[in-house]
Amino acid sequence: MTHSLLRLASLGAALAVATPALAATNQEANSDTLRICASTKDAPYSSQDGTGFENKIARVLAEETGRKLELVMIPKEAIYLVRDGIDKNLCDVLVGVDDGDNRLLTSTPYYRTGYAFISKASRGFNGDKWQDVDQDGFNTFAYRLYSPAETILKYTGRYEYNLIYQASLTNFEERRNKYTQVDADRVVSEVAAGNADLGIIFAPEAARYVRDSREPLKMTLISNELERSDGVIIPLQYDQSVGIAKTHPELVAPINAALKSGKTKIDAILAEEGIPVLPLN
Repeated sequence: MTHSLLRLASLGAALAVATPALAATNQEANSDTLRICASTKDAPYSSQDGTGFENKIARVLAEETGRKLELVMIPKEAIYLVRDGIDKNLCDVLVGVDDGDNRLLTSTPYYRTGYAFISKASRGFNGDKWQDVDQDGFNTFAYRLYSPAETILKYTGRYEYNLIYQASLTNFEERRNKYTQVDADRVVSEVAAGNADLGIIFAPEAARYVRDSREPLKMTLISNELERSDGVIIPLQYDQSVGIAKTHPELVAPINAALKSGKTKIDAILAEEGIPVLPLN
């Protein structure tokens, strides 16, 4: 499962929910308004008060396209934005999807980042490869569910030992037929408090909390990919793009132009958030 699917999927078989997409339409989007869906429950990307860093990027896109921003806030986790926003024609654009997400048209990528290790600065954790979790003294790991972190721990022999601790982060809630998740700030706070030796998390999810932690923390991007035993490659770095409804291809060009003209503003938002970035492919 790619990173954007962790945030923006409709859960598919996990919840056994089938929602038909709206039929394609040739009607063009309103040229005066930019309709962008966002979640009220997806901090630090998006939040009800509009302080999420993707909320800020949405405002840049509207400004650079010369349109009025219509930020459609959906009171559900971000995994439902395609199903309950794009597919129901409540909006035309999503900020922050993996480049090439096949459910949407995607813009030119505007930044690249990846999964990271979070550790106390005082612990002296060294390593930037996923195999480096296998170090003496690092035995307890906090992570978000449905992420490559689970595979990393399985392939380094740390998964089973960590299960009870990880389950405690969701109060031992059953994952079956229910979307259960560990909040990003919880992953970081567990490391800061010393309850977890290491956090494994997508860097944009954690950057704000690492930046604001009273306990000095270190965030290290994982530099390699993970190859499963069946040969499937699980990427740990991703180009991030703007997602556009397939029914509105006319929005691709103005969005790309806005990303170019607004690059300095967007880069400043990412830098202020503390998100580590990699060179774009």
